Amino acid sequence: VVLGTGWGAAAFLKNIDTDKYHVTVISPRNYFVFTPMLAGASVGTVDFKSITEPIREINSKVRYLEAAATEIDPKTNTISCISIVCEGNSCETEMFDVNYDRLLFSVGAQTTTFGTPGVEEYCNYLKQVGDAQQIKNAIVNCFESAGLPNLTDEDKQKELTFVIVGAGPTGIEFAAELLDFIEEDGRRYYKDLLPFVRIKIVEAAPSILRPFEDGMKDE
Repeated sequence: VVLGTGWGAAAFLKNIDTDKYHVTVISPRNYFVFTPMLAGASVGTVDFKSITEPIREINSKVRYLEAAATEIDPKTNTISCISIVCEGNSCETEMFDVNYDRLLFSVGAQTTTFGTPGVEEYCNYLKQVGDAQQIKNAIVNCFESAGLPNLTDEDKQKELTFVIVGAGPTGIEFAAELLDFIEEDGRRYYKDLLPFVRIKIVEAAPSILRPFEDGMKDE
């Protein structure tokens, strides 16, 4: 049994010999996401379909269950799962157990907020396709709101100030993609609003892209 459909799970599924092993994949997400392209998808540079790959295309011989694992019992080799089953507009949860001989735990990690107040309520993450879709809609909404009549210049700048928290690979890549969007699409659609746009990066460390070599940081 494989839990998750991220990088580790996808690599494993591409190479597992399904003639020798019966493989079941459990995950709420039935596709793999090429996460480095999420920043581009969040501003429309690439299409969402182009950065995802269905699990059943990665390996058509595996059994896929759309559910979330809630508990693992290593004594009985049992995984407790919960799934949302919908019929029309009516949805209900369904719980079931799955037995396993070998378990591959590849569910990834949650984004940490470091206990910062307001993050969960007011900020966007960039980890899933849904996150990128929300950001894309939010950026357009900010420009459309800033274009409404009777707004002062201060109001417009407030609407069009984008703050990116974290100067790691994701934060810097998104900042670059956002700047490209503003300089290219912004000049075509929101030319009068460009003087009010601000992009700010907030980072606790003294430099950006800390995991990388100094030469790459300078570039």
